[in-house]
Amino acid sequence: MIKYLTILVIAVSSISAVSVKFSGCRSHGVHGTLTTVDVEPCPAEPCALPHGKNITLRATFTPSVDSNTFKSSVHGIILGLPVPYGVPHGSLSGPIVSGQEVTYTNTLYVSPAYPKIRLNVEWEVLDDHHRDLFCFIIPVHITS
Repeated sequence: MIKYLTILVIAVSSISAVSVKFSGCRSHGVHGTLTTVDVEPCPAEPCALPHGKNITLRATFTPSVDSNTFKSSVHGIILGLPVPYGVPHGSLSGPIVSGQEVTYTNTLYVSPAYPKIRLNVEWEVLDDHHRDLFCFIIPVHITS
């Protein structure tokens, strides 16, 4: 019974997450290769981010440098201007070692105070020398 329940949970959770199309940032240089970006829930693109819900983002990448630490930096691009958005630190599936694939995961809360708006989100993860390990832009729609 538990085996079937586990399979059901995995199947349902995989339906609500989607690998989204992303574009690279115009950064000074990226020290890694981004493979996939998954957003959950995201039934269709652009991803609808409903007020009062948590959104989980997973990005799989291969760094081209080693790093002991990392930092997340997120901006909403509104009318062409980057507006900083504080996010939790996030987590990695393993150490940042050049040439070894790793998955970054972060969960953020969509506050009901945010306006309903379509915008692009720029998401960066920086190494311990403040260099981009990866940087991507995805379109989103904040909804009620």
